[in-house]
Amino acid sequence: MRVWSILLAASLGVASVPAQSQGWFEYVNIADRFGVNFPAEPTVEEFDYQSEFDAFYPARHYRVQRGPDLFMVTVVDFTNAERIHAEMDKTEAASGANSWINDQRASVARAARQFRQRGGEVTYDAWGHIDLVEGHQLQMTNADRSRTYAGIYFNGNSRRLYVLEATIAPTAPPAGQFQQSLRFLDDDGNRVRYRLSPNGCSLEP
Repeated sequence: MRVWSILLAASLGVASVPAQSQGWFEYVNIADRFGVNFPAEPTVEEFDYQSEFDAFYPARHYRVQRGPDLFMVTVVDFTNAERIHAEMDKTEAASGANSWINDQRASVARAARQFRQRGGEVTYDAWGHIDLVEGHQLQMTNADRSRTYAGIYFNGNSRRLYVLEATIAPTAPPAGQFQQSLRFLDDDGNRVRYRLSPNGCSLEP
């Protein structure tokens, strides 16, 4: 049976429900509007994320370390992108009127590039989508023979970038149940299965 967990700091004003102590469960986070399968309750770390255009956005790591295996969701909040760009010292490349929009649209490609720059052998590198939110998926074999499974998606409706990373031991089973498990939520915590418009945008049903 799946256990629903809502883990957020009290400062965010969201209730928390105790999680299952062992085994995979469905973790639900209403504030960052996502759900995902985790093997344990994640720790949450807030940090500033540097974007393609050198802006800094609020972000969170949701992290589970289970022995040598790491499972992590990174969420970057672009809600205030226009204001952040208006207030920052810009390079010429980032000075265009639409730079705050382009910064969001470049976020998937930037995250994928950062995975490739780690080194190791990339064994899968392709476009993908979850619930018709477009993104990118990668699989890599690292120098120590561990394997990394990544899924990267920008949801324009919630204005958030979601980066899923599972790095597992060489003998561990594939991490597909984590990499493929992302779900997008509305403000009330309900899963959203989007439609696709003729111009390629994700539309709410």
